[in-house]
Amino acid sequence: MNQTAVACDVAVGLPASYAAQVTRTRAAISAGFFLQGFVFAAIVTQTPRQQDRFGFDEGLVTVILVLVAVVSGVGSVLAGVVAERRDSAVAFRLALGTIALGAAVIGLAPSMAVLYLGFVVYGLGLGGVDATMNMQGVRVQAAYGRSLMTGLHGMWSVGGIVGAGYASLAAALDVPLAANLPVVGVVVLAVVAVSGPHFIRSQEHDPGLSAQGLQLPWRPVLVFGLVILLFYAADTGSLTWSSVYLEDALDASTTVAPLAYAAYQVGALVSRFSGDHLVQRLGLVRVVVGGTAVGTLGYLAVVLAQDPAVAIAAFFLAALGTAVLAPLAFAALAASVPAPSLDVAIARMNIANYVGAILGGGVIGAVAEGGALRWAFLVPLVLVPFVLVSARAFGRVGTPASGP
Repeated sequence: MNQTAVACDVAVGLPASYAAQVTRTRAAISAGFFLQGFVFAAIVTQTPRQQDRFGFDEGLVTVILVLVAVVSGVGSVLAGVVAERRDSAVAFRLALGTIALGAAVIGLAPSMAVLYLGFVVYGLGLGGVDATMNMQGVRVQAAYGRSLMTGLHGMWSVGGIVGAGYASLAAALDVPLAANLPVVGVVVLAVVAVSGPHFIRSQEHDPGLSAQGLQLPWRPVLVFGLVILLFYAADTGSLTWSSVYLEDALDASTTVAPLAYAAYQVGALVSRFSGDHLVQRLGLVRVVVGGTAVGTLGYLAVVLAQDPAVAIAAFFLAALGTAVLAPLAFAALAASVPAPSLDVAIARMNIANYVGAILGGGVIGAVAEGGALRWAFLVPLVLVPFVLVSARAFGRVGTPASGP
């Protein structure tokens, strides 16, 4: 499926004032990416407060994270079903509403049973938003006729930083979870009410066609899904264990240790907000290969680091290289499957996100708990270079043309 074909599909959902509406649509979809990162960070960074509230340990935190990852896979599949039977705009709004509800239930939970329920609801929405924001993102990219996906994912990173800041402020002001997390849900619903009408109404589906296994082109789903799996394995491991690594393996202070997480997030921001420009100048293959090489070098430096400053710089370098890989994989998939299968293909490939998260967080965690935290980062060092297996497939996709 070429970019012109996708642009035609996009145009079905847009009024006559094409340029202005596409700009509003891009802003609306960017807001969806932002909300996903905002809610995720607002919930995850307040986990210690939940532990104090209900008195559970780190082992139960791991159980909850795995539960959310598994349920998110289900949410991704359900989003594909809704997108196929209605459209991805409807699925996107429903999924965003679900994470809003999940955040509120998690905040208001009076017991562990209700807390689990809240995380199940949130997990379903998380998987749904991950899938549908990429369904919408590849369409607005096609409407523009140039690479936009890395910048859209950059808005997720911005949302994460804002969400973490919100959680920090709530903790500093001693605002209870029962108040601050429902506010997060209200913010999401308010933004969706404004941005939702500008989501792209894709109408190219033949209901029931792409749901049939033989109609879904599995090769590009598996090829680019490998990139998604490898990236999120490295990403989850880095976000989860970077600060612990500095504190336990490199004797960093409790003040310095979180800077590894911050450096990784800054690297991801720089990577994603510069990635679209690099794709236009260099092409997909060079960006993917270059990003993989830089990321691998970063993880090598993490493993070899002897002091916190080097490790912090190494985590920045790792994210600088790898953070563009996931958005470019979604963009490449969109250009590799026929229109009737696009939404379902994205929903299926998105499951690799959660497989990678469980793999990365679990394997690195297992090695770390075995007392070899430094060598735990051999896991992403070994995994990231396997992205090159899919590099030739990016070459067959090409670069989005200039203009709509």
